[in-house]
Amino acid sequence: VIEVADIDALADIPADQIAGKIVFFNKRMLATRDGQGYSDTVKARSRGPVLASRKGAVAVVVRSVGTSSDRIAHTGALKYKDDAPKIPAIAISNADADIVAYQIAQEVPVTLHMKLTSRVLPDTRSANVVGEITGSSKKNEIVLLGAHLDSWDLGTGAIDDGTGVAIVIEVARLIRDAGLKPDRTIRVVLFANEEFGLSGAKQYAEAHAGQLEEHIVGMESDLGSGRIWRFESKVAEEFLPVVRAIYSVIEPLDIVLGENEAKGGADFSPMRKLGMPVLGLNHDATEYFSYHHTASDTLDKVDSENLKQAVAAFAAVTWLAANMDTTFGLLEPEEPEEEW
Repeated sequence: VIEVADIDALADIPADQIAGKIVFFNKRMLATRDGQGYSDTVKARSRGPVLASRKGAVAVVVRSVGTSSDRIAHTGALKYKDDAPKIPAIAISNADADIVAYQIAQEVPVTLHMKLTSRVLPDTRSANVVGEITGSSKKNEIVLLGAHLDSWDLGTGAIDDGTGVAIVIEVARLIRDAGLKPDRTIRVVLFANEEFGLSGAKQYAEAHAGQLEEHIVGMESDLGSGRIWRFESKVAEEFLPVVRAIYSVIEPLDIVLGENEAKGGADFSPMRKLGMPVLGLNHDATEYFSYHHTASDTLDKVDSENLKQAVAAFAAVTWLAANMDTTFGLLEPEEPEEEW
């Protein structure tokens, strides 16, 4: 076993020191409110096996990309490349990673035996689930709410993304049951296959690429069940006063105003890259990655009071976006990135 911190550290090691070895990525994820700790460490899982394989590694072991102290491994996606051997790759819990790191620190050779039973099955058909409240005076203009239906099979998917599904459905239910009729159509999309490739999101973008101007804005809930603590946007600059006006309504929910750099969530990334504006109601993710993508993702982690606050924030922003006189403009299309 050869230990490296991350893919940047791997890049600095000559191939002859990697060849024939098991690469152990050992960067500990930090708990952060905005989830940035995940972004800082997840590339070891998603890209590490390919990059290590190109240098002759025979396998990869990743310290779980999560903050749990339990002996429960975190799972997630990686994408192999045709120009690199498809070597085995596993995650181990933080507790077990500490043991391996301690053994390596003794400066004696460390070996691991790996037995994997995972496999790739053929693609099969799935579907997005779509429902909407048809608008009145501007029914062809759409305010888009999103979450995703699938989860990693280690847990029940309660916080990833059952709570997101519950929030966006509840927003639509509240508006319907109040007898309110929005000017614009409010469309709820529960996307299929977010976890294993965004196929539902990509299909939606493909089907609606010619209707970008009709998609006024998108909002997604896919960061657990914590309270909403920040409101951010990605809209055309001249429409930032509209964002600030909407924020003034939800500020009493103890929400701060963020920057105009929102990503909009994974499922909205294909539409955002085409030019659809997005708003971000950010859940507090401090505890989220202790359960995310593990067997601990179960309903007991959900706080109903947090959900009520999140629904209130999403409902207010949705209603305002569906009835305001203006739009958020369109974004400049983004250049396609290399897929991992």
